[in-house]
Amino acid sequence: MIVHKYERMTRHDSICIINSAEPGILEFTGPILEEVDKLGLKSNVLEWRDLRGQDTLPGYRAVFISASPMGNNANFQERIHSFKWLKSTTVPVLGICAGHQFIGHLFGGDLIPNSHSEEGLSMVSILQKDPIFKGMEQQISVVQQHLDSISLPPGFVLLASSERCKVQGIRHPEKPLYGVQWHAEISSLQMIRNLIQIAELYKRS
Repeated sequence: MIVHKYERMTRHDSICIINSAEPGILEFTGPILEEVDKLGLKSNVLEWRDLRGQDTLPGYRAVFISASPMGNNANFQERIHSFKWLKSTTVPVLGICAGHQFIGHLFGGDLIPNSHSEEGLSMVSILQKDPIFKGMEQQISVVQQHLDSISLPPGFVLLASSERCKVQGIRHPEKPLYGVQWHAEISSLQMIRNLIQIAELYKRS
């Protein structure tokens, strides 16, 4: 069952999907919604503007921050204010493409404009074993579509890299907070299921 943004009840068992694109652009959130729905879980879709200035994001089992067709990250500095809650959250999070860059920048990484760009299929190397990559090979073929990249935030673990773009996958040193530069919603749907499994284990601990 999909619970859209206008249903404002806090749902502790639902999955939050944040649309980093403009309202009505659903190509990045749609595959995540479908995967969550297949698992029989509730989901709540929020637009990035809904979260502007919000310091907390309580009440969810897990959070996905979608990709966005921002090109050279137009309005990046405006959008980054919608993700301040990442600093305090303890809920498992996966940021994809633009979501990955928001996470990296908020925790001290540098946004690198028009550098290390990739488009189409590329090979990514998984550098560290981690539950987010459960069931995946060490070398994976993924879909890329980005002009900008992010440097590794201080203290973060570098999980994955490609020949052209070093910082492809990151994890917070203490929390289940992840980012991947590639379009996991297209080419790595296993990661959607893996984050939800991480959330279930994290809730029990």
